[in-house]
Amino acid sequence: MSATLPLARAAFLSAVSRDTIQTERTRLLAVLDAMIAWSDAHPGLVRFRADPNEKGVVRFECADSKAIFWAATPRRHDAPVLELLPGASRFLTDEERASAMSTLNAHTREDLDPAGRLHISFGALKNAAAQAAIFELMDGLLAKTQLTNGGAVKVS
Repeated sequence: MSATLPLARAAFLSAVSRDTIQTERTRLLAVLDAMIAWSDAHPGLVRFRADPNEKGVVRFECADSKAIFWAATPRRHDAPVLELLPGASRFLTDEERASAMSTLNAHTREDLDPAGRLHISFGALKNAAAQAAIFELMDGLLAKTQLTNGGAVKVS
């Protein structure tokens, strides 16, 4: 169970450590720490979600609705993945979704499905320019999207 952020971070690192070498673990953990720092810079808007979690997933939710804003998921034999608005991205307008996908596709080698999940590999996020672009995207999604207590998304 990941009742605190330090425990969730440790579980994430443990999951990542199974299949990665030390130097790569350090880089991937730096990406997670940057994601956490971004979240800490948005107090009152996003907060750590303390879910029972056996797989090392780290989640931050919108403070007003408890809907997940971002999730970092370790994967076996591959780099962890950052997913934005899991379960809620379908409420974005077509234009907002296309813009988000364009940003993600500009910084990944993976060919993302335009109707699929808003996700990117931590491998891509080791690049400072990619990380900055994703943080800018996250700022825009946070500013444009208000998740209500019912879990519905209102676009301002």
